[in-house]
Amino acid sequence: MKLTDPDYPAVLDAAVGILRDRARAGQPMTYGELSAKLAERNFDPIPPHRGIMTYLLRDVCLYENEDGRAPMLSAIVVNKASKEPSEQFSTLARSLPFSRSGEWTWRDEQAVVFAQFSGN
Repeated sequence: MKLTDPDYPAVLDAAVGILRDRARAGQPMTYGELSAKLAERNFDPIPPHRGIMTYLLRDVCLYENEDGRAPMLSAIVVNKASKEPSEQFSTLARSLPFSRSGEWTWRDEQAVVFAQFSGN
């Protein structure tokens, strides 16, 4: 899978749906689980580490959030061993358009995501 593949928008829509469902349940999801859920929907493989997954999770955060003010949905995607998002997530959060403050933590973002979707 590449950003330029014709299926990429459908993969993005699917990833957003999968993560919103998990956020409603108030549970994080590992990179591997997200990769497996997308594979269950018969998309080309998306390896759970680096590569296209990095861009997909960036685009998940930008989905209906072009100005970066809404919670970053990919905050709930974590490493299986550490139970934390990758360092790339924190880098993304501090970049435009998200521009999270120096006092911000991924745990804060994750809590806001869960709160936003708990009533949906």
